[in-house]
Amino acid sequence: MIKKTLFPLFLSLCCISHGALADTTKGDSNLNKLKKEVSESAFDSAWLTAQTLKDEYLGDPAFDFLYGVTALANDQAEYAVFAFERVTANRPEWLDAQYLLAKANYKIANYQGAITTSQLLLSNPKTSEKLKESANTLLNLSQSKLDKQSFYLSQRVSLSLGHDSNINSGTTEDNIFIPSTGDTFLLNDESKEVSDNYGALSYQASGSKIFSQVSKIIFSGKGTVHNFQDESQYNRMFADLAFQYQHSFDFGRISVGLKFTPLWLDDELYRTRTTLTTNFEKQLTSKWLMTTGLNIGKTNNKISDALNTDNVSVSLAAHYFSNNVKHSLGLSYSDEKSDQDIYDYNSQKIATVSYSNLWLINNAWIASGMIAFQEKKYQESHPFFLEQRDDDMWLASASLQYNQSKRWSYNLNINAQDKDSNLSLFSYQRSDISLTANMNF
Repeated sequence: MIKKTLFPLFLSLCCISHGALADTTKGDSNLNKLKKEVSESAFDSAWLTAQTLKDEYLGDPAFDFLYGVTALANDQAEYAVFAFERVTANRPEWLDAQYLLAKANYKIANYQGAITTSQLLLSNPKTSEKLKESANTLLNLSQSKLDKQSFYLSQRVSLSLGHDSNINSGTTEDNIFIPSTGDTFLLNDESKEVSDNYGALSYQASGSKIFSQVSKIIFSGKGTVHNFQDESQYNRMFADLAFQYQHSFDFGRISVGLKFTPLWLDDELYRTRTTLTTNFEKQLTSKWLMTTGLNIGKTNNKISDALNTDNVSVSLAAHYFSNNVKHSLGLSYSDEKSDQDIYDYNSQKIATVSYSNLWLINNAWIASGMIAFQEKKYQESHPFFLEQRDDDMWLASASLQYNQSKRWSYNLNINAQDKDSNLSLFSYQRSDISLTANMNF
């Protein structure tokens, strides 16, 4: 298509009528032969001729111009870029070469390069109206391509079937002693461990918009409907929306963003969390990456004001890449303070240490695992139990993913929690196992 449309039309302007090219090829039979083949659109034979002449003439502006035209016509745009770059470096006034350099950059998907060169042509008072028209068309095409290239979006719909051994994080105790009253109370079923099978349907989207080589916006969203087979009062729906602006500097990469997480229980809005996030990444070596984060947010509980908190957290993680395995070691600390002094017994300081890995077994299989220890210290005595609550928790998870194709993948997920508290009502064990089918698009 290029040989039949672009070049016969444009070469009548560039090659044949270009006085500089005519002067430089005058008296040189080799270059005259190549020029004649190009002007007659005999691009196959012109490419063969150019190949035999390049060792002798490469670097000569007249030859480089003809070589670039021939390369571009024969779908060898990479060679054309280098040829026209040499021409424009040696003869910056050769405006036809500048346009063809932009065209060659467009062909190799270097749209920013095509835009820059086209803009230079449009701003040059010596550019002819016909060449400006062509440059403006190329500029618009390149900008459109760059806009599409700079925007990325992936979507996933997932269906999970699983079993949760402790839906409500309830205790195994049958009764509990309340020091504030001196009585022992029989616990109702809602406070005791409840297990059930469940199904979950979720939609997830993530993407980015690139503004330059050093800045972009990253966004993600996920919504999940989680229904239980028998215990419908524990049905839940939650969403997770996040936006980040990311900028790369010589010393590392910084991002700031906003995260919003609402939760519905049994079709009623239960809680919202809004968080301002800041993160810093530094590539220490080819195998080591360091990340840090500072988050400030607020939790609003729609059922009870006693659970409203102001939240601050910091984190530090080191990531090591070894062949096809990524190892991550993380530390985090958070302070969740009740927004009313009378509920300070719910204020807590949380310290967590974790290790996780991601193993790319092969093109079809991916495995991951995580183990963490978390310590929670509450700040005031509990009004019923008359002592400060102190919790320790072990968390572990494992996942195996099979990628059948770019569209379909399947996961086996196992999660476990073991929580110990000095107040036995808040001690529990919990496990969750599920199978998930994912459709990506």
